[in-house]
Amino acid sequence: MKKKRAVAGGLLLVLGIAQSVSAGTTTVTYHVDPSYMVLVPANTTIPFNEESVNYGKIRIEEAQIEEGKCIQVELISDKKLKNQSGKEGEIPYEILADTTAFTKARYTTAGEETVLGITIDRESWKKAPSGSYADTVTFQISYVDATD
Repeated sequence: MKKKRAVAGGLLLVLGIAQSVSAGTTTVTYHVDPSYMVLVPANTTIPFNEESVNYGKIRIEEAQIEEGKCIQVELISDKKLKNQSGKEGEIPYEILADTTAFTKARYTTAGEETVLGITIDRESWKKAPSGSYADTVTFQISYVDATD
């Protein structure tokens, strides 16, 4: 009989402990900061008298952006090749996306791209004095509201 009471008492003790444990909940959170990688055209040499050359492309390699946001790439240049030899002289040019002058574009997804070309008209080549010419093209990359 003592054995049965000891076992019964032990079971009551175990049941009492089991009943005192309560269930709980926790929250697991994680925040992904916006990030993106944009490739832009590298330095380019335009062969003499070429009216149209490939300039490369703007390509979104990675894009983790918030809803309602986008990556804006704006081209800043005066679009004039300047004579570097100290002589006067400029060669005007255009940077095109397809057949339209490129000024800026917006992107939201990795893999998006814009192929660019440079055009110089024949008359501008004819008017250019001898020498080396160069211009700086800046690609300004911004993270902006998609509705702006």
